Amino acid sequence: MKITYTDVKPFIEGLKEIGRVVVLGIIPVILTGINTSTGEISIKWAVVLASGLAIFLTAILKGWDKDRHLTGKLEDDAQKTKGLTQF
Repeated sequence: MKITYTDVKPFIEGLKEIGRVVVLGIIPVILTGINTSTGEISIKWAVVLASGLAIFLTAILKGWDKDRHLTGKLEDDAQKTKGLTQF
């Protein structure tokens, strides 16, 4: 069986979606660590842990949803096209 881009496109798009969410989620974490009076960056590990976990879980679910949606489009499956939430 020959693997084409069309076959792996949903997976690749899902990975790209995960990357987007992670990059956009890291920005507020960095901004919360900046001290406005000195301009110094001090890492607050409790904030990093809590928001990192939320960013990670959101990114995984968003990527999975994107993969499911695009796979449904390729297979002409209306149920899968609705993604994870089925809205």
